Amino acid sequence: MTVRTLLLAVAMFWVLAAAAGESEDRARLKALQDEIADTRARIESRSGRHARLSEKLEKQETAIADIGREMSTIENRMAQLRGELQSLDKRRTSLEEQRREQREQIAREIAMAYRLGREEPLKLLLNQQDPQQMARALKYYEYFLEARHAKIQAYRETLEELTEVANAIRSKQGNLAETRTELSERKTALERQHARRKETLAGLAEELGSEKDRLARLKKERAQLETVLAALEKAIQDLSPPESAPFPRQKGALPWPVKGRVKHAFGSRRAANLPWTGWLLETEPGQPVLSVHNGRVVFSDYLRGHGLVLIVDHGEGYLSLYAHNQVLLAEAGEWVEAGQAVARAGRSGGLTESALYFEIRHNGRPQDPKVWLADRR
Repeated sequence: MTVRTLLLAVAMFWVLAAAAGESEDRARLKALQDEIADTRARIESRSGRHARLSEKLEKQETAIADIGREMSTIENRMAQLRGELQSLDKRRTSLEEQRREQREQIAREIAMAYRLGREEPLKLLLNQQDPQQMARALKYYEYFLEARHAKIQAYRETLEELTEVANAIRSKQGNLAETRTELSERKTALERQHARRKETLAGLAEELGSEKDRLARLKKERAQLETVLAALEKAIQDLSPPESAPFPRQKGALPWPVKGRVKHAFGSRRAANLPWTGWLLETEPGQPVLSVHNGRVVFSDYLRGHGLVLIVDHGEGYLSLYAHNQVLLAEAGEWVEAGQAVARAGRSGGLTESALYFEIRHNGRPQDPKVWLADRR
């Protein structure tokens, strides 16, 4: 399928669903993403070792992303369990202090009862001369017995709650141990995938030995990205625009998408006469990748040469693109806010070092991020 055929198919798709609402917008974006994936697969389905290695790399990097997402979920679960354990430990400490105080009170009551002997009411009566005083003394003694009983009952309840807390702590500790084992297994699987990826990258490097071959591959990958972007720009015209301050007003004030240094700037030479149309930012693996403005995710998938890619529509023809991610945290159709983590930085797409490729586009034309992002202090 050619780019023109893809664009015609997308246009027909939107004509049939022009009046769709919010939920339908998500379905339309998902259908578009599936269509792009099918088209991309057909474009790439050619014989040759490089094609096979590229397909292998995509599967490995997708598996790495899936494992990374699972590990993030497990780590969140572990953090929650540790928090619950901490709360239970505090409750146990408080209950033990309460038990100690109650035990001392009951010990004093027992000692007092022992001193008075078993005829406490009779002694109280014998010590009183006035009948009214005797009545009051008996009433006080009744209160005294009720208070003693209440203290003993409270002590029993404290012991029961302590037992429950101790059982809950043992259960949480067991869950935490199981979760640690699960995380360890996923880490082992991740290490295996990284080792396989390294072998695949070595094969790809050998296959792209000459500058000419590398340039041809870069141009093909760039053309594929342009195909996707063109299809998206055509498709999102009928989508509901994001409700926020207009994107153009944020010029020179947008937050940076990630903490990192600009390794390759907009317009600099990438290979031969092929320039960079965005920024490549060096960053730590796993670093949160932030949306630079409010908008809707219109693409969240894998693209050969660019790895895990996320594209956000900000309205009025403006798009921001984030590539080479380790994990994607937002799906197509999802609304995101400025500063929200939408991915985690990585080296998917064949990079050897962790980095984020970032682009801003307006009506299909790449913009220099320098004039859009705020100056760093």
